[in-house]
Amino acid sequence: MLSVLICDDDAQILAHLEQEARRVLSANGIEAKIAAYSDSDVLTDSVLFSCDIALLDIDFENAKRNGMDIARSIRAFREDTVIIFVTNFIEYAPEGYEVRAFRYILKNRLERELEQYILEAVDLLRTHNDIYKLQVNGEIIDVPVKDILYLEVMHHSVTVYVKDGKSTRTYSLYASLSDMEKELEPLGFLRIHKSYLVNMRHLRKLQCREALLDSGAALPVSEKSYRDSKSKYLLWRGVQ
Repeated sequence: MLSVLICDDDAQILAHLEQEARRVLSANGIEAKIAAYSDSDVLTDSVLFSCDIALLDIDFENAKRNGMDIARSIRAFREDTVIIFVTNFIEYAPEGYEVRAFRYILKNRLERELEQYILEAVDLLRTHNDIYKLQVNGEIIDVPVKDILYLEVMHHSVTVYVKDGKSTRTYSLYASLSDMEKELEPLGFLRIHKSYLVNMRHLRKLQCREALLDSGAALPVSEKSYRDSKSKYLLWRGVQ
């Protein structure tokens, strides 16, 4: 059963978000427990730790912490919670890099986008359990998709960089990066350079010449295809 957290200090919007979330999840046969809060100061660690999907307003009047603070607290407990900001101000989007926000919904577009983004969040949670099979020296190795940071090709060899706790593990195999891109692109991977395929879950910043990952890795970005890459990334994050 999924656990959904909704926070907004506007009681009317909070009630609407809760009603719509229940409707969408129920209509799609998804069992969920929904906790809705108008006061961000009463949120406990146990609530933050248990949530799988968080729908967060960013501005909270007269509160000790806002939606961004809540998101930071969630990330301190879990890396896989899907965070969706519900806001009046798209200008907040750059701050979401820090907490790896999945989507932004402008409040005047709730009717058009809320259902789609909730279902996309559910799909993303399911991919956290997806396994990608690597054939390394004749051995099949199962790697969780969520743990793959990026892939790098050099000549005919592809190196897969995988998050392993606080360190990074690598696997090298003879393969085509283009073929692997076809398999991984639907799972949230982006070709930022002819030599690099990145897991967008771990992408902190995408600039015209460099991509920064949450592991600290800095990778080159193709200037020629930067606009297309940026567009795909923003579309994946829901800020277009």
